[in-house]
Amino acid sequence: MSTIRGAKKVIYELKKQHYEAYIVGGAVRDHILKQPTTDIDITTNAKPHQVAKIFKTKPTGLKYGTVTVFMGDETFEVTTYRVDGQYIDSRHPEDVLFVESVEEDVKRRDFTINGLLMTEKEEIIDYVDGRADLQLKIIKTIGNPIDRFNEDALRIMRAFYFQSKLGFQIEKETRDAITEMKDKLKDIAMERILNEMIKLLQGGHVKKALKSMITTGVHEVLPGLKEGIIYAEDMDEIPFVDAFFTLCFTLSGSVPASWPFSNKHRHRYETARMLSESNQTFDPYTLYTYGIDLCLLANRVNYMLKKTKNLTNKIELDYKNLPIQSDLDLKLRATEIIALANKKAGAWVKNLQTEMVVEVLNRRLKNEKSELERYVLEHI
Repeated sequence: MSTIRGAKKVIYELKKQHYEAYIVGGAVRDHILKQPTTDIDITTNAKPHQVAKIFKTKPTGLKYGTVTVFMGDETFEVTTYRVDGQYIDSRHPEDVLFVESVEEDVKRRDFTINGLLMTEKEEIIDYVDGRADLQLKIIKTIGNPIDRFNEDALRIMRAFYFQSKLGFQIEKETRDAITEMKDKLKDIAMERILNEMIKLLQGGHVKKALKSMITTGVHEVLPGLKEGIIYAEDMDEIPFVDAFFTLCFTLSGSVPASWPFSNKHRHRYETARMLSESNQTFDPYTLYTYGIDLCLLANRVNYMLKKTKNLTNKIELDYKNLPIQSDLDLKLRATEIIALANKKAGAWVKNLQTEMVVEVLNRRLKNEKSELERYVLEHI
């Protein structure tokens, strides 16, 4: 975690060595809005090797003039004033040119509200009318929005993220440019889009951001999310991240392979989607097989889709009262079944265990060793 106080110390040390330095970007915005901030960026005319002579550093983006400075327990990204070269992948400049003017550096950035500078005395320097846009509560690119989105199409998703975080409106020219440039998102790595989407869903003004995504047509270029975004935007309460994605993929019918979910999350969304389609209620065997977490998620989606009531309390109680919650809870082990049957091991053992699990779950068979032994002898 970084603090304004720590950033001031970094600036002070740089200025002692006759360099310029300012806090820049989101930290300044959040400081003015009196919102908490954890990541604080510093911009300076000192080159990375010059910064490294003053502080303990780690090279984290030397190509772009960035080093991480360690100040006690805090870390700060310190970047040399720069202008960007040609963008070749809709995301990163092919090269950068270090400059001596902080104003040039600021004017290459994304949005006016992120283009503010702050001195170590907390004086605000504003070359892009960012402070006025903060007061007007609008999200507006620095300079021509077509140029800004051509340089880095991920800025489209970041506009929605800032809208969800701050509740601001996206300025008309910027919004029109998003509409025109939305297909550029197809050039962006899905990992980056997913990260912005997750942050967006955690904001306090999600509905406003989702509405803007629909207005600009961005929802149409996000695989499998279109129907879910349209549906969620009309809901009284926007679901949390997992429920949102499960809702979307239930409505679209699958989890698109293009989303770079971990295997765990992909399985979670696909299984919950399948459960929501096939289960209005959750019988003991379903609870036993899929577990309480997935069943609650599937019911949450069904409830959002108005297919069933909110069964959270019932599902939790039914799961708690299951006579067994794993085949390891059976009082008769596989080795004991084999010995009792006097047969070679094979698929029949697992099949018999599954039969006993079903019988125990439906309370037609007690989970007692003598009862299970009797059942084995009757069914081999």
